[in-house]
Amino acid sequence: MSETIDNTRNMRFGEILIVGLRGVDVYNTTGVSDCPAELWNALDLRKVRKQFHALKVEKNGPHFWMMDSQTVSFGEKVSFGGIDARWVARLPLTTALAAATGSKPYKVFTPKKTQKMVYSKGKPVYELVDPDGNVYVLQAREERFPIDLLTKLNEQLKLPAGWQFRTYNLNEDLILDLKSDQTIYAIGDEFHQYWTRIPKSQ
Repeated sequence: MSETIDNTRNMRFGEILIVGLRGVDVYNTTGVSDCPAELWNALDLRKVRKQFHALKVEKNGPHFWMMDSQTVSFGEKVSFGGIDARWVARLPLTTALAAATGSKPYKVFTPKKTQKMVYSKGKPVYELVDPDGNVYVLQAREERFPIDLLTKLNEQLKLPAGWQFRTYNLNEDLILDLKSDQTIYAIGDEFHQYWTRIPKSQ
């Protein structure tokens, strides 16, 4: 079921990653919970692992969205220690195997999900550009980086050779309409922040 959520810029959320033989199922709290710190910090991952018969369970977050609105295709809703979350994506098995040692920063992965993200005209965006000219826009920031200090994010990131960080205000809306039947390219940085590649046709 698709749902549009407005005013998402700087909205707090968390994710629970359930690692199984079919891949990594991602459950997200957006729209059903603001991921309260007391419940998030107390979440018993061993209990969740038994609940789902999972190979591994990880918490990801809390994070804060950087787009201004989004339309997401949600799946089933599950409660994790009192925190409601809904299924949003499945990552490939290769990502599940890498999770045993931690995913590598700036290594491209291809999530399967349906999500339309709108970054509004006049608002700032934060981007990484790889050596081939591919542009990745910051989708979600980590709690340690306040939104008003993101212009200096490059001072914290250890970018690979040839990568660049840039920020500017949009002259028009930036819309990423991602479908589960297309190849979506994304990366994480060393702080587990999300960046999504902007298709070159845009």
